Amino acid sequence: MITKKRGDIPYLLGLIFFITAAVYFFASNWPGFERPVKIVLSLFILLFCAAAAFFYRRSHTFAYLSNWWLFLSVIAFAVATALVGQMYNSHADSYVLFLITLIPAVILAVFTRYRPLYWLSFLLFELAFWLKLYPTGTFLTYSDGEQLLIYAGAIVLHGFFYFFWRNLQEQKLSFAALAIIQFCAVYLLDSHLLYEVLAGNVDFWPVFLIFHLVYIAFMIVFWTAFMKTQKSHPFEIGIHLFFFGLYAVPNVFYIAFQIVGDFIFYAGFPMLLLLFAFSILGLRKIAALADGRDRKWKRYMIAFFTGALAFIGTLIAIFTLSSFTGILFGFSGNFSLSFLVLAVLCIGGGLAVKKETWLVVRMTLQITGLIYSFSYVVSKWEQTWPAFFIAVPFILLTGFLFQKKESILYYAAANAALLYGILHLLAENDVSLSVSTWVLFTASIGNAAVFLSLQRQPVGLAAFWLSLIFMLYSLTEKGLDSLLLHIVFLVYICWHLFKPVLQTRLYRWPVWAAFISFFIWKYYEYAWLLLHKSLTFLLLSGLFFSIWFIWGQKHTAPVPVKKWSAGLFAAVILAQSVFVLAAAWQKEQLLQKGDIAALELAPVDPRSLIQGDYVQLGYEIQNEYNDRFFNSKSAPPEGKIEVVLTPSGNSVSYRGTQIPVYEAKEFVSSGRGEGVAIKGRGRYGTLTLGIEHFFIPENTGTQWEEKTHAIIRIAENGDAILETLR
Repeated sequence: MITKKRGDIPYLLGLIFFITAAVYFFASNWPGFERPVKIVLSLFILLFCAAAAFFYRRSHTFAYLSNWWLFLSVIAFAVATALVGQMYNSHADSYVLFLITLIPAVILAVFTRYRPLYWLSFLLFELAFWLKLYPTGTFLTYSDGEQLLIYAGAIVLHGFFYFFWRNLQEQKLSFAALAIIQFCAVYLLDSHLLYEVLAGNVDFWPVFLIFHLVYIAFMIVFWTAFMKTQKSHPFEIGIHLFFFGLYAVPNVFYIAFQIVGDFIFYAGFPMLLLLFAFSILGLRKIAALADGRDRKWKRYMIAFFTGALAFIGTLIAIFTLSSFTGILFGFSGNFSLSFLVLAVLCIGGGLAVKKETWLVVRMTLQITGLIYSFSYVVSKWEQTWPAFFIAVPFILLTGFLFQKKESILYYAAANAALLYGILHLLAENDVSLSVSTWVLFTASIGNAAVFLSLQRQPVGLAAFWLSLIFMLYSLTEKGLDSLLLHIVFLVYICWHLFKPVLQTRLYRWPVWAAFISFFIWKYYEYAWLLLHKSLTFLLLSGLFFSIWFIWGQKHTAPVPVKKWSAGLFAAVILAQSVFVLAAAWQKEQLLQKGDIAALELAPVDPRSLIQGDYVQLGYEIQNEYNDRFFNSKSAPPEGKIEVVLTPSGNSVSYRGTQIPVYEAKEFVSSGRGEGVAIKGRGRYGTLTLGIEHFFIPENTGTQWEEKTHAIIRIAENGDAILETLR
């Protein structure tokens, strides 16, 4: 489809910039709007996406955009809901937001079978699930038993997802579910290491022991079954091997540390040999089985198998060799020379390995040698010459391994060493930052030239990646030089978008990633200082629409797209609109009719006070709850509770009126509070009220740091809303 629709790229970019221009226009004027206007604009975002979906549904050339707008309508609903939460200072980033957004995403995914909606639904579920367990702005700890229940439940739940996505033939989503299963298992087991379990230092240790044994048995059975049937996908093998390595390495090292002390070399070296032996046998088996399979399966299997084991092997090698060095020279000595010696030995040993079935050994030794090379440079940080010293062999090895993929490692290492040395030299001589910028830009141009000359070679692709990275980092924040570099970058990236040199994913994806990164990460820099952001985006939109009109129309063709149910989508949009309006109405009623009260703010660490565009608040009644929980004979209840408030005798001025300051009288279970009471949730001495975030205009955080009281509104049922700070 990309080949047939490449002429649409300017149109899509023009559309993106047009929408961005509108968003920035309203965003820049957002603080000046009244709440009713904000509510209407929030709803307009949703309705605009819905209207665009219906509009493009009737198009022949851009029919596929109807699905895109269908997807964006779900995002727009989340944005509208979050904006309503922001207006009324409720948690716009809590699990509830993602849980609410999940509902229309699942409905549309089920009825449209549109793959991006599957991914969005899965992502929203994960955000809702994990933010429920670990909410932002609150540090929660779980006991051993609770962790066991949480992560075992997560494993079972994602196991269901794994088979569900496989039945739908959504292979990549099943891999994502499998990765989460493995993460939950390894995190749980590494948090309760086998040695500690066997020593009885963990609650419910028999259950954890069974969990360890089941996990080890599963990995053995899985590998045995794979060797017999080879039905698993290469990526699935890579996931299992990668996470099993993350499980095995810390457990073995910890056992060794407990038995022989600091000298983990005695465990690491045998483990490294065992991993190498396993990799050799595995690659031999894969090579023997690949005769009856396509070359793509073999290529991917070797890549994922080697990548996973080489990563784990590198970790083991670094810890093992570092421990060995400590045994020889003492842990308090100068390691600089030993780093260099280890680098030479590892790289030399890796290059000496020639057999294909020893690929993991070869890659592990080389990567370990590169890490020790840069460890040597860092250990000599006060000197410049080591970086140039190690760059020379890297350049020579790049030429020696020119047609092999390993040349990518040495080419990237040579670039890193040279740049480190040059920038370090400039910093030592107090050269201005602009010179460093031009050094990066020159490096990007040099790599671009290498790519154009060697685009079919592994080094050429690596040079292209580095050209994008260096060019992005060379875009400074202000000055005429920055404007020039921005223009050069846009020309360079658009050239690769519209006149691609290669058709591989390793070429196309980095181009789009760099383009998107530029506008997400660099949008606020020099170009935006010249013009208003919305006007800048509008001009870019007009430019790309012009390119499409002149060039794009000649290079596009209609493609068939499955139509979705207009009636169902209309019903979903109606339900979403009603929800947004109802949420705003409920908050507005509370703001207008709720009892007004002031709460004293508790000191918050200034390093975490400002988080983006909101203030993280702490309340004195939360400190009171914590104090009574840990220091009182009759600890306050946990779970859903109510904080019964009483006037403290103090007051603060707000809109010409003295507002009484309230303090906590008692903490009672939900439904038992009398008088003025506010709802909350308690856990292990931590009280969450739901009014901990106060949204503020951009770049005004310091103006709110000295506020001492929060003005809130409390409904009869205990719901509270934060109005302002005083």
